[in-house]
This record gives sequence, C-alpha cells and structure tokens, in this order.
Amino acid sequence: MSNNIFENKQLLLGLVAWFVFSFLVLWFIGGGCLSPMDGKSCISSGAFNWMGNIPILNLLMPFAQWSSLMYFFAPLAGFVLAFILIKWWNSYFETKEASGIFFLILIMLALLGGYYVNLFFYVNESAMIVTSRSNGQAIYSPYFCLSETTDSDCYNVVQKKNAEYVSQAQSGKIKVVPQYIPISFWSEVRKSMYFLFVLGAINAWLFLFAKELYENFKENKE
Repeated sequence: MSNNIFENKQLLLGLVAWFVFSFLVLWFIGGGCLSPMDGKSCISSGAFNWMGNIPILNLLMPFAQWSSLMYFFAPLAGFVLAFILIKWWNSYFETKEASGIFFLILIMLALLGGYYVNLFFYVNESAMIVTSRSNGQAIYSPYFCLSETTDSDCYNVVQKKNAEYVSQAQSGKIKVVPQYIPISFWSEVRKSMYFLFVLGAINAWLFLFAKELYENFKENKE
C-alpha cells in the first residue's frame, strides 16, 4: 500500500472523512454556529457546559464559542500543518516515531509551552508599564494560575496574595509592594482560537497513529 496520499485513494478518502468528522465534532462543541462571520444562530450553544464540572477535563473543556471566521480556520490550519510535519519527519528520518504517543506529548508541550511564553511576555509588558507609573511604590508581575480552572478562582487567589503584601507594606515590613496580575492559564487557553489549532494538530496525529496501528496489524496478521 502506497503511503503517498495523492497516490492512495483509500488513504486520501480516509483522511478527508476523518477531518470532516473531527471538524464537525469541534464545531458542535464550539456552539454549532451557522454564521461563521459573527457567531450567531448557534444550535448547540451551552450544550457542553457540563464538561466544566469534570475534574481534569475542565482544564480544557468546554472551549470558546466560534464567534468569528478564524475559529473555523484554526483547526484546519492545525490539521494540515501537523499532518505535513509528521509525514515529513517520518520520511526524512526514516522512522515512524512521529506517529507515536511520545511525539504527541512533545507537540502538546511545545504548543502549550509556546502559548505560555506568549502570554507571559504580553502581560509582563503591561506589568512593566503599570510598575513605571507607581513611582517606585509597587512592582507588578504576571501570576499564572495553573490549578485554578476559572478566571474568578484565579482572581481570588491573586487578590489574597496581593492583599497580604499590602498588609506587610502598611505594617512597615516592606517598602516596595509586590503585586500580581492574574492569568488564568487554562481559561485563556480555552478562550483562544489557538487551542483549536492545537486540537486540529492532535486530530492529524490521531489519523496517522491509527494508520500505523492498522498497518502493523496487517503485517502481523500476514
């Protein structure tokens, strides 16, 4: 069986079918909006809010409603780029490691780590501006909430820390007051269309992973 997607009709049809199915699943979880330009006329809006009550799953689900055309484009871009990258990696290094679980973990760490760094620099720039306007009385810096799943939980945690530092300053224990700017990391991920890019990349990996399992099964059977 040819591994070239343009020469193998079965592989091509399977790839297209899997992408359409996975895209529709993401679209439905994202509200099933029929108007890609403004996110209106959504047939499943709020239907998956129950995911927010399940531990661990609530870190990433439910994600934001698809309110613009970019939300529709993000999973397609992630799928195509990840598919090309994984196929290239396996071909160039003459291996199948990129279709394995370890490579998926590396992809996830790289994509989420990149988003973490992007958020840090974005918020840190604002923190530096606010610090410069405090006349040396306070130092502002980003604070990432990694165990809290909502903006409100993160805000409450940071407010307690900030209040403690203010109290220390009032009692004369410190002269410059450290103050944190709350960043609910998982909430930011869920709200971002970048997360749909990541999910699209995972769907591409799933297809290639299933393909390798099927081919290994056929080889062992023969």
